[in-house]
Amino acid sequence: MTAHADRPTGQWRTRAAVLALATVLALSGTAHAWATDLLQAWQAAQTHDPELATARQNLRAGQARADQADSLWRPTLDAQASVGRATQESQTRGAHFSAPALGAMDGANFDTSIRNGSRSEYGVQLRQPLIDLGRDAQAQQLRHAARQAEAAWTIAEQQAALRIARRYFDVLTGMRRLETLQSQQRAIQRLLAQAQARYQAGDASILDTHEAQARLGQIDTLVDLATTRLELARSAFTQASGLPAKGLVPLQEDAPTITARPDQPLAAWLDRVAKASPELRQALEAAAMASERAEGLRAIAQPTLSLVGAAGRTYQSGTGQYGDAGYAATQWSVGLELRIPLYTGGMRDARYREALAERDGARFQIASTQQGLNLRTQAAWLSLETGPGRIQALRQALQAGMSRRDATRLGVETGERTLLDQLDAEQALAQSEFDLYQAMADLVIDRLELQALAGSLDQQAMATANCALSGAHCPATKHQ
Repeated sequence: MTAHADRPTGQWRTRAAVLALATVLALSGTAHAWATDLLQAWQAAQTHDPELATARQNLRAGQARADQADSLWRPTLDAQASVGRATQESQTRGAHFSAPALGAMDGANFDTSIRNGSRSEYGVQLRQPLIDLGRDAQAQQLRHAARQAEAAWTIAEQQAALRIARRYFDVLTGMRRLETLQSQQRAIQRLLAQAQARYQAGDASILDTHEAQARLGQIDTLVDLATTRLELARSAFTQASGLPAKGLVPLQEDAPTITARPDQPLAAWLDRVAKASPELRQALEAAAMASERAEGLRAIAQPTLSLVGAAGRTYQSGTGQYGDAGYAATQWSVGLELRIPLYTGGMRDARYREALAERDGARFQIASTQQGLNLRTQAAWLSLETGPGRIQALRQALQAGMSRRDATRLGVETGERTLLDQLDAEQALAQSEFDLYQAMADLVIDRLELQALAGSLDQQAMATANCALSGAHCPATKHQ
C-alpha cells in the first residue's frame, strides 16, 4: 500500500525536475534572446532616436519645397464675392443723348440715386505668369532647398548611426573600465591585508600599510567615478535606442574586422568623399540657394509679363431720391499685364547687397567644408591604416606588463622589491588591458566614421561593424 502510494509522488518529482530543467533552459534561451548587438541597436534607434525623428520631419518639409517651386509657374485662380448695403449717387450734366424715335439731344442731364440699398458682387480672376525672372530665381531657390534637405537627412542618418555606435561602445568600454578598476581595488585590498599582516609580524614597516591605504583611497574614488560614467553611458544608449543598456554583446577582441586595413588608398578615399559627401553637398546647395536669392533680388527691378483674365457681375438695388432704382453690370476681360518697377525706396539695393555678402560667405563655407572633410578623412584612414600595428604594440605591452607584474610579485616575496613597486605593476597592467580594449573599440568607430564621411554608412556597413562583437551575426561582406 505504501509502495503504491509513493509511486505517484515519485512520478510527480520526476516531472517537477524535468519542468525545472526546461524552465532553466528557457530562461537561459530568453537571456540570450534579449542580448542586444550593434545592428539591433541601430534598427531600434531608427524608430526611437528623437534627433533622427526630427530630421525625418525636416526632410518632409524640404520635399514640400520642391512642390512649391513647381507651383510658382502654374496659373492662379481667385474667386471673390461680397454682399452688403451701399449708397450710390450719380449726376451727369451736359451729356449728349440719342435714342430711336426720340432723336438726339445735347446738354442732357442724368441723375441716379440709391440710398442704403443692397449690393452684391462676384467674380473670378485668372493669372498666368509668362516672364518673371524673380519668380524663376525663387523657384530655383526652393529646388536647391529641397536638395539641401535631402543632404541634411543623409547627414542626420549617418550621424544617428555613428551616435548609436559610439553610445554602444561607450557602454562596453565603461563596463570594462569599471571591471578593471574593481579588479585593481580587490588587488590593493589584498596587498593592504598582506602589508598589515607583515607589519604585525614585524616583517615590514608601517610605510607599506600607509602606501596601500593611500592607493586604495585613490582607487575607491576612481571606482565611484567610473560607476557614475557607466550609468550616464547606459542612459544615453537607452535614450537613443529605447533598449535596455544591459546585456549588450561584448567586443570580440580577436575579430579580424577590427584590425582590417582600408580597402582603398588614401587618395581614393579623398576622391570618394569629395564626390559623395553629404556635408559637401549640403554646403553646395546652400551656396546655390544664396546665389539664387541674390538673383531674385536683382530681378525685382526687371519687368514682368502675365496673362490676366477676369469675369464678374455687380448688382445694386434700392430706393433713392427718384424712387426705386437698380444697377447691374457684367464684365469680362482677357489680356497681358506688364509691370515695370520704377522705385522701391532703396530697400531692393540694400537687400541685394546683403544677399551678395551671404552668397560669398556660402562659397567660402564650401572651401572650409572641403578642408574639414579632408582632415577628418585623413585622420580616420590613418587610424585604420596604423591600427594593426597599434594593436600589436598594445598586446606586446600587455604581455610585458604581465611579466613585470609576476617579476614584481616575486621580488616582493624575496625582499628585492617594495609593495609600492607591486602596486605600480598591478596598476600598469590593468591600464594596458583597458588601453587595448579602448583601442579596438576606437577602430570600429573610426571605420564607421570613414564610411559616414563618404555617405556610405548604411545598414550593410552597420552589419559589417557588427562582426566585431562576440557571437553576433556576421554577414559575408567585404570589409572597408
